Amino acid sequence: MKKILLLLFVSMSFAVLAQDWRSGTTYLDENKWTEFLVGNMPLVITVPHGGYTNPLELPDRDCRELAGNAKFVTATDTRTVELAKAIDSVFKRDYGCRPYLVICHLRRKKIDQNREIDIATCGNEEMKKVWYTWHNWADTAIALATKKYGQTMYIDLHAHGHTDQRLELGYTLTTEELQAVQEGAENTSLIDKVSIRNFFKQNPKKVSLKEMLSGKNSFGTWMAESGFRSIPSADEPVPYAGDKYFNGGYNVRRYTMLPNVIGWQIETNNKGVRDSEENYYAFAEAFVKNIMRFITTYTKINASKIGK
Repeated sequence: MKKILLLLFVSMSFAVLAQDWRSGTTYLDENKWTEFLVGNMPLVITVPHGGYTNPLELPDRDCRELAGNAKFVTATDTRTVELAKAIDSVFKRDYGCRPYLVICHLRRKKIDQNREIDIATCGNEEMKKVWYTWHNWADTAIALATKKYGQTMYIDLHAHGHTDQRLELGYTLTTEELQAVQEGAENTSLIDKVSIRNFFKQNPKKVSLKEMLSGKNSFGTWMAESGFRSIPSADEPVPYAGDKYFNGGYNVRRYTMLPNVIGWQIETNNKGVRDSEENYYAFAEAFVKNIMRFITTYTKINASKIGK
């Protein structure tokens, strides 16, 4: 799987870099179902489930047998498109730069852009074209950002409906694996699996996995200190038994396997984040501050060159 993705990324890189992608320009597919904002900084944000467009001529997805009941979901991630646009606005206002945004505007019951193609489209040929467009543009964004800056951050932005109102940061480790990390596990299998693995490849022995996920200088702890409870973080390093927790899906696994990409999934809660325009701008301001802090603290990206 890793070799296939790498080969696809390399071939894609040669193709997309030959095109004149203009930063600050928004590209849409012919039906305006897929949106690609070309940024000018080392951050790619994808929004796979925030769409509201519901063409009646398109059949609803119905292939539960492929995914299993637990994994076949059609609910919309409410106001995640608005969150992504707020993040873009704050970056533009405060730093004069813009992240790359890749957004699906179709409802999830038509296509799921956080699943492999068969489950994502349930075999609908028209939706397969949409799936390829969305993921090709995500590949393009990552290729452009890594070519310019050497590395890029990647965030897959979602919304959860769980009772506990906190951010769920998905680093592709299960609750059991997070617990093992808290108990001191630093084995190769965990490093190879975690979505920030490329940090460890470039910085062996510099910082422990536990510190990166829930230490005092982890992204989750910084967000919690900014007023947005997060798990994992210093105060909440591991979900309690029975807690619902999304640890990261297809997109974050796919894109953080690529060279020089460091990232994770963010599942946002409703209360205090998505329940008003004021709150999603407050979240955006905290996110922007802390992702920039992460970039300057943990990557080799020259922050003074961002946006130039």
